[in-house]
Amino acid sequence: MLGSLGVASAQALLWACSSRPRPVQHPIEVSGQVRNWLHDAVAKLRAEYPFAHALAVSRRRTTAGIDVLGAGVARGRCDGVVLTVRTREGARREHVTSDLSSTGVDTASRALLSRAVRPATIELGHPQIAPLPFAANQDPRDITDATLLGKVAEMTKRDQELSSRIVYAASLIDIDDANVWSVSEGRDLEQRLVRIRRVLTRVAWNGTRPIVSEASRGWIGGIDAQDLSDAEIANATRGALVLATPSAFEDTERDVLLDPDVAATIIDASARALLTSTALRRPEVARRLAAGGAIASPVITLVDDPAVPGGYGSCYFDDEGEPASKLTLLDAGRVVGRLADRAAVEHESATMAGRGRRPGHIGPIEPAPSNLRLQAGTAAAEDLLDDGYVLQGGLGAVVDAGSDRIVVSVARAIERHGGKDTGRVFADVELVGDFAQLLSSVTAVSITTQTISLRDEIDGQPMWRSIEAPALRLRGMLRARRGPL
Repeated sequence: MLGSLGVASAQALLWACSSRPRPVQHPIEVSGQVRNWLHDAVAKLRAEYPFAHALAVSRRRTTAGIDVLGAGVARGRCDGVVLTVRTREGARREHVTSDLSSTGVDTASRALLSRAVRPATIELGHPQIAPLPFAANQDPRDITDATLLGKVAEMTKRDQELSSRIVYAASLIDIDDANVWSVSEGRDLEQRLVRIRRVLTRVAWNGTRPIVSEASRGWIGGIDAQDLSDAEIANATRGALVLATPSAFEDTERDVLLDPDVAATIIDASARALLTSTALRRPEVARRLAAGGAIASPVITLVDDPAVPGGYGSCYFDDEGEPASKLTLLDAGRVVGRLADRAAVEHESATMAGRGRRPGHIGPIEPAPSNLRLQAGTAAAEDLLDDGYVLQGGLGAVVDAGSDRIVVSVARAIERHGGKDTGRVFADVELVGDFAQLLSSVTAVSITTQTISLRDEIDGQPMWRSIEAPALRLRGMLRARRGPL
């Protein structure tokens, strides 16, 4: 039943965490060993190729969950090495292995060499090791299962809104702990990224319709550095208990106020589909989103900043070894930058910044956002809309890069008249239209913002990011939801 709703139970997540990571054959004793293996591999590859880069990761995932089916903790580990070279003709070659050991790295480097070579003499510079993102007494590897389950249970106890109408309730703490090494000529980098995510899920029935509501918060740092607030926990339960109006929802263009989570859904999907060097290779996208072109309202300014302290998608360097740097994508509604991998940056560095990311640090390289931030306005959210609908609960968005068409799935639309809620709530609606037209219709932005943290999986490997967004007032076509995204 939960799967049909798009909700994974706590027990299912525990199973997924424990089963997906590959078994570790060669435990890592010290990080210096890994850097030495990567140094040797790069030196060998540089003897034949003009460019070589070695990326290694040792990632541990711990998930503690409590739901109606029980409680448990799962721990898993996944190691990997990616060696990348570029030929003199500019062709790119890669070799990936899950064997993070001296033998595994050497075998991977020999797979890229056409002949036996004598290692080149290269200068890597002094090792640059990023500071730990948590206090010395908060290392997640030292936290016991009982302590983790106690922290999850505390989240559940703080929910004062639970009622008999809630048919499913789950609380989770998910920890992704990754050591990442990046070595190339002139660079010897190391970082440890400990991503914590607290999630609370509630499901209730409204007649024959299930209502799903969730509260989550993610960050990099210690497990107690942040927490879900009492208001966030209460709002998740209230969202599931909302009684929807049974009458039909008429398809028409309306004034709407997007809650921050709905605005974040639009910004995230649009940035990944349109504001990257990959999207720019499509002629229709390059034509519509030319640098300097206006595609949104002047009140829209969007930046991506992987250097945000504690941001769920933050890093000290990306998966190509490029240092974290802030990039403005939209400035007063105009396109001024794009997310790009190393090759695109070298070709057109003026409007692009390196954001080459790999799912789980070992998947295929792709330009992707880290921490998107939509600039806040000056007005209170409750004062932005007199008549229209307030959209709450962003469930996802689909952007067609070829046509610029966007479909945003929303949990509910709350009718407002004269600046007050009428009591009519319509569940499962969609905001549809042209992406540029939709963003160009934005007339007001709230002063308060909300940060949404996302953990997606691509071929079983995670991608982490966050979106900070205010509430937006705009005009668009609302209709009853047509089907699953």
